Amino acid sequence: MTPKDAEVGENVVITVETNIKGEIALDNLPSSFNYGASSGSQMYQRMDYSTGKVITYYSISQSGVITKPGTFKIGPAYVKSRGRAYSSNTVSLNVSKKTPMSNGTVTQAMLNEPAFGVIQTNKSSVYEGEPVVVSAKIYAKYQPTNIYNYNSFVQAKALEAHSLSRSVRLKVQEETFKGINYFTFEHDKHVIFPLGTGNFDLGPYTVDVLQGPNGYSVTSGNVAIRIKPLPANPPADFIGGVGQFTIERQLDTTEIKQGDVFVMQIVIEGSGNIQNILEPTLQLPKGFQIYGDPVVSENITYGARGAEGIVSYEYNVQVSKYGDLLFPATTVSYFDPKKEQYVQVETEENTISVTLDESFITSEPSEDENMDEAFAEPIPELRKKKEIRTTDTLYGSPVFWSGVSVPLLCAFFFLIFTRRREQSADKIEARQVIKQKDKELGDHVAKSKSLIATDPNDEFFSSIETGLRKAFEVKMNIQQERILGKDEVSDYLIKTGEIELSSRVQKLFRTCEESRYAHGAMDGLRQPSFDEFQSILKALKL
Repeated sequence: MTPKDAEVGENVVITVETNIKGEIALDNLPSSFNYGASSGSQMYQRMDYSTGKVITYYSISQSGVITKPGTFKIGPAYVKSRGRAYSSNTVSLNVSKKTPMSNGTVTQAMLNEPAFGVIQTNKSSVYEGEPVVVSAKIYAKYQPTNIYNYNSFVQAKALEAHSLSRSVRLKVQEETFKGINYFTFEHDKHVIFPLGTGNFDLGPYTVDVLQGPNGYSVTSGNVAIRIKPLPANPPADFIGGVGQFTIERQLDTTEIKQGDVFVMQIVIEGSGNIQNILEPTLQLPKGFQIYGDPVVSENITYGARGAEGIVSYEYNVQVSKYGDLLFPATTVSYFDPKKEQYVQVETEENTISVTLDESFITSEPSEDENMDEAFAEPIPELRKKKEIRTTDTLYGSPVFWSGVSVPLLCAFFFLIFTRRREQSADKIEARQVIKQKDKELGDHVAKSKSLIATDPNDEFFSSIETGLRKAFEVKMNIQQERILGKDEVSDYLIKTGEIELSSRVQKLFRTCEESRYAHGAMDGLRQPSFDEFQSILKALKL
């Protein structure tokens, strides 16, 4: 369910996913659910890293809006396969009342016009980083049928804006405003994040409001929003979040061998300005060391509460000590604009059992090493032996051999430790590079899908081509930052016996090149090209 919390009239998407091949049914939705767009059954594959097996999944999605507030039970969905029916889990959807919006200033001169426009906001005063919902609202004394030449109020450089408009159709209603009957509609709804502090002016917008071929040009007024600074002296673990957030931490294992690496995942979830939060500052105890930068994953949607979703940070951590080690909780702080104060949240702490590896050489000296000499006791002589003195020279004496062997042994062990450390770091870095490329591939898939119905051609087909190259960088385990040639891709597939797939890949490359600058003539190839792109990714098991 996306999002988990919505307001009346806000679009929600329900997705059913299963690994059972069959007929998926999602028909027991609330009576107040107004159906929107739906997707047919889709199939894709994912790697189960715990078993090493590739699993095939099937899914459908249904969008729509809830027309009244309340808490609604969604599901279960059913999969009918081979005469049996399998039920899914249920989820709860919390729907609140529609966000109240306030109009900007309306003058008498505006009321005298055939039509006028205002900018609506849900807040007139916010803290820095806090989201504001804004939209255009048109009042007309005639019934509008269309709009033309719309220039948005979201053009200021000092803000971050995300569209919340789900439909281009006008939803005209009748409304009485200041004793006058109007036809009204809302348009161009956004959630914005103004930058900086002080008074922020938004607007105006311009639009031609049409009734058939005739119309009237409207220029709205501006609206002022006061941006308050955050309180001084934020906590040391402040991540820049403004809203409400939680934090969780997961370790892929709590039993490990000294010198080995475990994966730590920190997940921050919430709503507000989660898209702009900073990476948590980690305070690791002695004996734990992070290799490289974290792999960052995001799943964020935008709505009346601002940016909502999760941000995940995945770290590679090496353990150089052994024993039952306490791994303390990770903390982050954010600013809650409702409470008007900083709030700290934390994960649970963990105990990690690390077994001794005598071949592992740590760069950290043992706490007891410096005490060895102070506590050393003479070893009693087990039996008498005859002492033979040849000469008084230092050569050949125990002191001589100690002076020669100790530096050599130190150099030898230092070389082994350095080489092992370099090899471990290289492996971790290589794995991080491939994970980052895999994330970039996912971004290109999502971007390409979003560009199917938009202009221009070159951006869509460039995204497909770049994503295709990125897919083979992941598949071929290419760690260098360079442009992968089409011939390299073809040679790789031929060597692996994928002749038919090589032909399909080269054909898609040609389609991208030919269509990139076709200026609308090749629009019909977008959906087939995207479908072929996804089909190739499935064939590569990515």
